[in-house]
Amino acid sequence: MKDKLSKILSILQILLVVISGVIVVVFYVGTSQFSVDAEFAEQMNVLGGKLDIFLNWAIFLVLAAALAAILFPIFKMISDPKNSKKTLIMVGAMVVVALLAYMVSSDIIHQFHGYKKFFYDEITMDANLFSKYVDTGIWAMYILGVLSLLSILYYEVAKAFK
Repeated sequence: MKDKLSKILSILQILLVVISGVIVVVFYVGTSQFSVDAEFAEQMNVLGGKLDIFLNWAIFLVLAAALAAILFPIFKMISDPKNSKKTLIMVGAMVVVALLAYMVSSDIIHQFHGYKKFFYDEITMDANLFSKYVDTGIWAMYILGVLSLLSILYYEVAKAFK
């Protein structure tokens, strides 16, 4: 069963790489026909459809990767429930880090040179909420960075005493 699945996934991987390569070559050939001085509107008239294909393929690949990143661990947890305990602990730890970062984050919009260009009239999200989400991401990065450094330090010290 695993050999058959491995073979199918290998063929699928090769197929995705070939399709991606063809799309990149078609897009590159299309863009190489213009000089540096060509008008943007003229380029978009010729390349608009090719650009749509390129972007739609990129969106498909990102969504497929996200789906695989979600589904494969679930299948692994179902097939090997003994090791799923570790996975659930790690997911729980990530949730705790995200909640801690959210609690520490601030919704204050920091004013710096050029900060107004990040907020447009057509954006429907509250600027303070957006700032809170960004601050949450920054705090999560800080927390995970410190935890990484502490774990490296712990394992090096533990290895020195063994």
